[in-house]
Amino acid sequence: MHRNRIEPAQLANWLEQLGRDSKWLNEMLAIEAAYRTHCDRLLVPEARQHELMALRLPLTRFETEVIELESRDAANEALFCVREDGMSMEEVATEERYPYRRSDFLLEDLPVDAQQKFLSVSPGDVLEPIARGDGFELCRVIKKIEPQADDPSVRWRIDRRLLDRHFSELTSKYTQRRLGGASTPME
Repeated sequence: MHRNRIEPAQLANWLEQLGRDSKWLNEMLAIEAAYRTHCDRLLVPEARQHELMALRLPLTRFETEVIELESRDAANEALFCVREDGMSMEEVATEERYPYRRSDFLLEDLPVDAQQKFLSVSPGDVLEPIARGDGFELCRVIKKIEPQADDPSVRWRIDRRLLDRHFSELTSKYTQRRLGGASTPME
């Protein structure tokens, strides 16, 4: 009830609005407690560390600078200014009045074809212009950061994968899809 910010005095009204009673609420609280206990048994440091090792590449964080440009020619000119003239991305964007931003993301958040481009770069590298919508983006990698178990977004993704895999395995084991619905296998 605390998670939903429902005070004890509001409980009866809340249940009435849902068309439920206290028996239903107690059943739901028991199910939630059982689920949390089950999750606590699955989400142990060893399991998280094992999953982290398997997901090292997809969970690599990239810090980048991006310039948005209207054409391939403009993108190639900006690339030349950065690579050959030694201008910073921000200087090029400011001088030519192009939108500039910093962006952080995990490798797995990118489309598969874009992931390949980022796997082979080192910090400081500027990628070839990337087509985006009706324009292009020029991207420089500032940092590549190995995933850390204490990073909240990494931990959340690892936990999601562990739970999804576990419950998917349970679903596969105890149910069969049939035209009429799901049923339990005969043992």
